[in-house]
Amino acid sequence: METPSPAPTSEWSSTKAYTLAVICLVVGVVVGALFHGPAQPNALPAAATVGAPAGSQLPADPSKMSPQELAAIHQGAMQKGPADPIFEKLKADPNNLDLLAKAASVSMRAGEVKPAIEFYGRSLKLKENSEVRVNLGNAYAYAGEPDMALQEFEAVLKVDPKNDKALFNSGVVRLRSKNDPKGAIRAWETLLKYYPNHPHRAQVQEMISQAKKPVHKAL
Repeated sequence: METPSPAPTSEWSSTKAYTLAVICLVVGVVVGALFHGPAQPNALPAAATVGAPAGSQLPADPSKMSPQELAAIHQGAMQKGPADPIFEKLKADPNNLDLLAKAASVSMRAGEVKPAIEFYGRSLKLKENSEVRVNLGNAYAYAGEPDMALQEFEAVLKVDPKNDKALFNSGVVRLRSKNDPKGAIRAWETLLKYYPNHPHRAQVQEMISQAKKPVHKAL
């Protein structure tokens, strides 16, 4: 997945914010595929492969969608055919961490965020995992619950202050959903402080620059 290189603009545009949301928040762990820090947690492999359905673009913030748009997403999920066998396997083995990760992935791909949140939560009750908690935070962000998302990111950063995914995504949530450019800048500058040679440094710097513009409109 290639990260688009945004052209410089004089203000924080809705197009740019939407692009960032698609990259960072739609499924959450998409960011994991883009932003790999030097030290990786014990990630669940299945969860790292989550992506949006082919040919589709999930919304950045479902809480701002019309009923028709929400219905369209739900209808698309319902048209995916018979239930994935992973759920039947999980019923037989409910404490299987790998199955929980896969069930969360399938749910996210189908646009079913609440079940995904449940599966991530169940996994964390069995075993703490930074990657899973970041995924949970992103799922909350996609579900339109930014405070819960930030709570999960902060829990990760309390244990691992250098977690690049938590830093990056907390910045996106603070800017887009909380209209807190200062908080977003703080998170992104911390990211670059820990990773001065980050492979996506240019994009992060551009985001910081845009967030510092005097005029910022909440989306």
